[in-house]
Amino acid sequence: MAVPDVPPAMVSNQVFDEFTEKVRVKPIPWEGYSRAGLITAEELKQLKEFQQQQQQQQQADVAASDNIDLSAYVPLLVNLTEKLSSIDALQYLLVVLDELVETDVPSAAVLANTLDTTTHAMFRCMEKKDDYLGLKACKILVGVVVTVKGRAADKFPFAKMFAYLERCLKSELTLVVDVALQVMQSALRVRRARGVLYNEAAPCLAQIVDVLKRSQHPSSSSLQQQQQQQQSSQQGASSPGSRASRGVVAVPQTQYEAIFCLWLLTFERTIAAMLNKKYDVIPTMVEIARSTVKEKVIRVIVGTWANMLQQASAANVPHMLVAKVPACLATLSTGRNFKDADLKESVSQLAEDLGGHTGVLTTWDEYINELASGKLQWGAGSHRSEQFWKLHIQKMDANDHWVVRQLAKILASPSTSDVALAVACHDLSQYVKFNPEGKKLLAKIGAKTRVMDLMTSDYPEVRYEALMCVQQIMLNAWRN
Repeated sequence: MAVPDVPPAMVSNQVFDEFTEKVRVKPIPWEGYSRAGLITAEELKQLKEFQQQQQQQQQADVAASDNIDLSAYVPLLVNLTEKLSSIDALQYLLVVLDELVETDVPSAAVLANTLDTTTHAMFRCMEKKDDYLGLKACKILVGVVVTVKGRAADKFPFAKMFAYLERCLKSELTLVVDVALQVMQSALRVRRARGVLYNEAAPCLAQIVDVLKRSQHPSSSSLQQQQQQQQSSQQGASSPGSRASRGVVAVPQTQYEAIFCLWLLTFERTIAAMLNKKYDVIPTMVEIARSTVKEKVIRVIVGTWANMLQQASAANVPHMLVAKVPACLATLSTGRNFKDADLKESVSQLAEDLGGHTGVLTTWDEYINELASGKLQWGAGSHRSEQFWKLHIQKMDANDHWVVRQLAKILASPSTSDVALAVACHDLSQYVKFNPEGKKLLAKIGAKTRVMDLMTSDYPEVRYEALMCVQQIMLNAWRN
């Protein structure tokens, strides 16, 4: 399944861009570096030649600028990036290299052909305690890999870059998270990058999901932080952001960028099948779709769900039903007056496609879907219905007692919510009530012991349902 065109390393952030303009015009004491022996006289000469050529290119018309070859200076710029330690000088060099990658394909090709040297220089910049430098270095590397396809993508150490971006995504500064997500978007155009992120850089993917989930619960200081960032930029701070341990970003743009990354991942069938099971992203997207007023956020959510349904329906339909995606789509279809006609059509099409998978489901099918998701909740009418258990009790022992074993698995999982624990205890009590021999199976698979442990749970409803389940087991034992 082909990924639609995503602009390479497109980064648009007002504070980031304003700082770039300041770096571009800030004087750098190159002659002083030469006198101090930090750069050679020949390097100084070539650097001045490059700056003159660059200025001529900017002033020349399109036809004349075609005759100016800046790619010959790329090795010089990369070498200086390796040699120098001054933050000001490194920022200037990266701004220049970034411009060459964006506007000069031959220069990008030179960087790709010397990818090991380029990568080493850029990762050196990531080690500096300067967010601007690190993010600019990532942007350059992604631009090279995406612009010049082929061996560059095959050799590039995506996992190492994702480890750096993971740290950026933990920043308290909105602009750092924003730029990091945009770089991620562009990197995930590359199929190998999607596989590396999911399989080799899972902490980075988990951090993207964490940013998305935290965006639903904004910190009261978020706006104040953004204002401080803008003031720092206006005052000429040394960098538009500094790394921090943790933060909350709460803007629709951040939600859009994070979900955009997930959307790109769902073009891979194996990832689409496991993404929600591992990171529980569908319920989060349902909440955002219900609350956001931004059509582009809804559009990328619908696109992600469509991919998940098309690529791995068997794995995702149960989770979509439990998260009430059909109801969400119905609300979007009837309760929103979208300006984008294509979005309205996409919502309707997804609702129709999902309906094709759910239109003939029985109450038992719905219960199985809920059970498979692990997200048990009282909202489903089947749990409290005695008639339901009488009717379907024999099905619980089908397929090597799959239903009972799944309930036991939910009880044993440390990530199971208190509500799901209570519902699982209740369902097992119904199983024993209508199948007295079932208590032997509960003992055999360890579910009985787990239920007894839950009698001391801190959550009152869990204690109650666990007690009722144990009581049912003991009652049947006494009757036998």
